[in-house]
Amino acid sequence: MSRSAASLCFFSATLTFTAEQEADRLISSIDYIREVDRYQNEITDLEEQYGPYDRALLEPLGGLANVYIENGILDRANSILDRQLQLLHISEGPDTFSQITILQSLIKNNLSVNDLEAVTDNYENLQFIYSQNPDATVEEKLLAIDDLRNWHHLSFNLDIKRNRINHFITSRRLLRQMLTIARDEYGENDPLMIPFLYREAIEKYHLSALLLSPDELGYDAGDRIFEPEQTQPETYLRQAYEVVKEIRDIVQQSGDKEADGMAAVYEADFQMLMGLGLAQRSYREAMGLFEEAGIDKQQITDFFSRPVVLPVTEFYSTMSEAIVAQDAAGYRYVRGMDGDDPEVYLGNYTGWNESLLNAALPPAPELLSNFEIELTRVEMRFRISSRGETRNPDAESSIPDTVQAKVDSRDALETMVFRPRFRGNRWRMLRDITMTYWYPPEK
Repeated sequence: MSRSAASLCFFSATLTFTAEQEADRLISSIDYIREVDRYQNEITDLEEQYGPYDRALLEPLGGLANVYIENGILDRANSILDRQLQLLHISEGPDTFSQITILQSLIKNNLSVNDLEAVTDNYENLQFIYSQNPDATVEEKLLAIDDLRNWHHLSFNLDIKRNRINHFITSRRLLRQMLTIARDEYGENDPLMIPFLYREAIEKYHLSALLLSPDELGYDAGDRIFEPEQTQPETYLRQAYEVVKEIRDIVQQSGDKEADGMAAVYEADFQMLMGLGLAQRSYREAMGLFEEAGIDKQQITDFFSRPVVLPVTEFYSTMSEAIVAQDAAGYRYVRGMDGDDPEVYLGNYTGWNESLLNAALPPAPELLSNFEIELTRVEMRFRISSRGETRNPDAESSIPDTVQAKVDSRDALETMVFRPRFRGNRWRMLRDITMTYWYPPEK
C-alpha cells in the first residue's frame, strides 16, 4: 500500500471514530434531556396535586439531583438537594436521619467546586443531627464530631493561609467536646477513653509544632494561641506526656502485660520527644513486660529494630497491631544476618503542611477518605543515631524534581525524632534507612 493510500485509510478511520464519538455524545445528551424532562414533569404533576411541600416530591427530586450529579451539573444538583432538605425539615424535623445521604452528596459536590465554607456547613449540619436526634448513639455522636474535626484538619491545606489557625483552633474546641462526652458516657478510667485521650496527646504535640513553625504559621500561632494561653511549646509536650501516663494507668488496671508493655513504649516515645534520659529505662521496661506476656524474644528484638517517626499517630495495644499498621504504610523490614544491620524501608510518611513538615498529616473524614490533595514526593536515605536523631539525610530523587522539594524534605527529616534500635545491651545506630516522604507544596 502506498503512503498516500495508508494516510487516507488512517484519515478515514479517524473520521469514523470521531463520528462514533459524536453519535455517543448526542445519544448521551438526548438521554440526559429525556431524564431531566421526565423528573421535572413528575415533580410538576405532584406539586399541582399535593402542593410544593409534600414529601411525595422527595423521590423524584432525588432522581433529578442524581441526573445532574452524573452529568457534572453540580450547581443545579445542589439546588435540588437543598430543596430536599427543606422538605425533610418540614415533614420529619431538623434532626431527621433522612438528611444524612443528602448532606453527604452536598459535601462531595461542594468540595468538587472548592466551596470550603459550604462543606464546613454541611459537616456542622451532620454533627447537629447526631447531637440532637434521640436515636443517635454516643458512638455516632463522637464519630460525627471527629469527622468535623478531621475536616478542619484537611482544610488546613485547602484553605487560604490566614485561615489555618482558625481551623486548628476549631479542631481543639471539637476535641474538648469529644472528651467531655466520652468522659460522661464511659467514665475517667474506662479503656474506651484511651483513643480519645491519645488524640489529646497528639493535639498537644501539634500545638508545640505549630508554635515552633519558622514561618508565618508560627507567628499566627503565637498571636492566637501563645498570647492568650502563655504556654511554651515544651510545656505542651510535657502535657502530652502526662496524658500518655494517664493512658498507662488505665491500661495497668486490666492486668494485660502486652498492653502495659505497649503503653510503656508510648511513654518512652514521648520521653524521647522531650529529650529525657528516662526513655531507655522505659523501653527496657516495655521489653520486660513483653517477655512476661510470653512474646518470643526474637519478635521483641525485631520490634525494637523497626524505627518509626515519633509520635506514632494511633495508640495500639498489641505489638502485632502496631506492626500491621506500619506494614499498611509500605514498611519493609528484613532482619540482618549474623548481627548485620537490618534492611529497613520506613514506607510512606506524609507531612501535614509545608509549615508542619515533621507532623503527620491527620486522617481525612471517612466520607472523604479517597480525596487526594497535591503532594510532593521525595525518596530519602539517612541514618538514625542511637539517640533517635536523623543523621545525613539525603534526598535522592523527587517529583517534581526541584531543589526546593529536596531542601524541604531534608529539613523535615532533620527535625524528626525516631524510636531508636535496641540490640544487645544498648541502643545502636541504624544505617541506610530509606523512606518515601510526601508533603503538600505551598499554595
